[in-house]
Amino acid sequence: MPAAPTTEEASRNARNGGRTGKAPAGRIDDNVARPSSQYSSYTEGNLFRISVPSNWRELPSNDSVTFAPEGGYGAVNQQSVFTHGVQTGVARTESQNLQTATDQLVQSLAQSNPRMSRGGGYDRGTIGGRTALRTVLANQNDATGRTERIQLFTTLLSDGTLFYMLGVAPDNEFSTYEQVFNRVAGSIKFSR
Repeated sequence: MPAAPTTEEASRNARNGGRTGKAPAGRIDDNVARPSSQYSSYTEGNLFRISVPSNWRELPSNDSVTFAPEGGYGAVNQQSVFTHGVQTGVARTESQNLQTATDQLVQSLAQSNPRMSRGGGYDRGTIGGRTALRTVLANQNDATGRTERIQLFTTLLSDGTLFYMLGVAPDNEFSTYEQVFNRVAGSIKFSR
């Protein structure tokens, strides 16, 4: 993966249901396949390995990678968006404190999308053997106009960058996807 973007750049990539830069061929529609119970593994650069439902497509961009099912990603106003799936990336941060770095990312996400809100605090856990935080955000997706939930996972890497994973699903489907997001986050293994 290239150099980590700043927190502001990362939030720009992740806002509005996950803008990923160059728009992939795809479509946004109401008929999105449910996540497969079978998982496929991907190695992303020399940074990490991840397993996602086998019916999700890998959509890499310059500084993040998105995995989404058919019907759950596409272009809106020449911007790449997704309504279902996960996006992972890294962001440079000035803080070596995980909660402070995560607060900065959440604040940057909220600045770039004023309809985003956080309903509660953080849950602690691990990702790839590292201390991690998890929180759930609410948003209105620009592509669909519907309310969505965004499950955010973060951890600090050994070089001080903030690794994040965003799990995105419409509010009415979030209970189904939350278990998938937890499983995907639990599958992450860091190479360094």
